Amino acid sequence: MPSEKKATISDVAAKSGVSKTTVSRFLNGKYDNISIATRQRIKAVIEELDYSPNRTAQRLKASRAMLVGCVIGDISSPFSAVLLKGIMGACEAAGYQVLFADCNDDPEKERMAIKSFVDNRVDGLIVNTSGGNEELFLELKKQGIPVVLADRGLVSCKEIDSVTAQNRKAAYDCVKLLKEYGYERVGFFTEGNKQITPRILRYAGYCDAMNDFYPGVPVEQYVFDKTDEESCRRQIEAFRQAHPGERIAILTVNGVTTQRVMLALNSLGYGFSSFFGLCGFDDWSWIQLHPSGITCVSMPTRQLGEDSAKLLIERMTGSRGEDAPPVQIELPSVIIVRGSTIKSD
Repeated sequence: MPSEKKATISDVAAKSGVSKTTVSRFLNGKYDNISIATRQRIKAVIEELDYSPNRTAQRLKASRAMLVGCVIGDISSPFSAVLLKGIMGACEAAGYQVLFADCNDDPEKERMAIKSFVDNRVDGLIVNTSGGNEELFLELKKQGIPVVLADRGLVSCKEIDSVTAQNRKAAYDCVKLLKEYGYERVGFFTEGNKQITPRILRYAGYCDAMNDFYPGVPVEQYVFDKTDEESCRRQIEAFRQAHPGERIAILTVNGVTTQRVMLALNSLGYGFSSFFGLCGFDDWSWIQLHPSGITCVSMPTRQLGEDSAKLLIERMTGSRGEDAPPVQIELPSVIIVRGSTIKSD
């Protein structure tokens, strides 16, 4: 009785006793160095397994445009500029040109950009996804169009190649550090986690660490409008007023949030002291210009871009076979301790 699972080129190769490369050469009519007996054996196995090659993927490989489509969540973020440098460097080194689109963290704009790239027959896609497009990515994979998710993977689905950072662990380690430094309360500040995976995972890591290091202390998430400085000031004041006399610290979800929090703190006239600390993500150059320095997680941003491009190129060129399992790469990060966090005596 035929298997309900569709046969793959790996199944044909295993049953025929040859490599996937040999099966691929047979399917493309390249019979040089393939004996008649081997050809007959492969043909018989293909018929037995009712194997049907992915013609869409074959067509794309046979007519490469040497173009990569790249969709960025928010081009205005300094993070995106560094990510793009990594993507462009690796793609250009391999002979590919890169087309960019900014979706402004809008899933619908993201879908439109992806459709435009596919219509223009790019060889593959790198997407810094805004979330909510899992079904689209799975459909692209089914069509044989290579896709790699850069920095922002999928929480509930591991079927798409992705290169991300250890976001949950990094946030957990930040809260652990703040506990070791004697802070009694830690507030999580964000401009809204939405469906953006790093933000979701960082908040989850914060919650995990609060449960482990601050048992019985409720988590405190403060959400503000990043375009409204007054909104951020109100949240900072709310956090401070909720814990008079206690040592408190803010954990920001990303570099943009850290910047907004710093602007609000300056306008409020608050500085860092033994009673007030700040820790965040993204070690951007301006952070080091602050007199005391900001404790932050240094993210492997450029490497995220480079590794995403290299993984996509492997898929597009066939050096990583179409039937190879999806790859989930998590790059480590490091906490750099500076003057915005002070140990208690």
